[in-house]
Amino acid sequence: MTPQEEKEFVAEAFQKLKERGWFFGEEFELSPITEQEITAFEEKHQLTLPSLYKTYLTSFCFPHGSSQICSVVGDEDDDIGVLWLEIDSPRDMSEISRRMEILQEIRDFCELPEGCFQNLIPIGDWGAGWGPLCIDLSQPEDKIDEKDESTWSLVWFDHEEFDWDQQYLGEDGLLHGHKALPDLKTLLELYFYGTLEDEYERQTGTKPTYEWYQDRLRR
Repeated sequence: MTPQEEKEFVAEAFQKLKERGWFFGEEFELSPITEQEITAFEEKHQLTLPSLYKTYLTSFCFPHGSSQICSVVGDEDDDIGVLWLEIDSPRDMSEISRRMEILQEIRDFCELPEGCFQNLIPIGDWGAGWGPLCIDLSQPEDKIDEKDESTWSLVWFDHEEFDWDQQYLGEDGLLHGHKALPDLKTLLELYFYGTLEDEYERQTGTKPTYEWYQDRLRR
């Protein structure tokens, strides 16, 4: 996508999220994060953030910071079901730095090699409690194939597992988590646009709505 297409895609994603019933009666705030602040963050950490993620960071913020939302997702067997997600909505790049520091604390606890987290940008919590969801920067954006999980850039780490050296440490010296989704674009399509909700209704006869998701959570 071009920069303008990315802006339009992200803006519509937030609008679709509201149309689906999330954040009813509340307004999204314009993000105070600037491109200059992102550039300073990249220089400090010696990395390059994906273009769409930078557009996401500079667009809007949730009313109350990081928030839990739910939607219909698929799995490796093409089955679909519902899954909660906590996604970060930072108002300052230092919030992302602090989340990266938490990963470094895990590195120290697990006695992992220095620099093994340098490819990971925390953006939320997969399953809204399963473990940190990250962008794996070592996966080239132009090589991502939704049919090939080995190319996916969104990964998660089980917070109940601490043998990370055995579970996630690759031969390149970097940590590579469980595959979650192909990329941020897919996450926004599923969780903001709700692209699989019509298919879920077709298969089950049940229409996913905000109230329906909340009712499932209370069971």
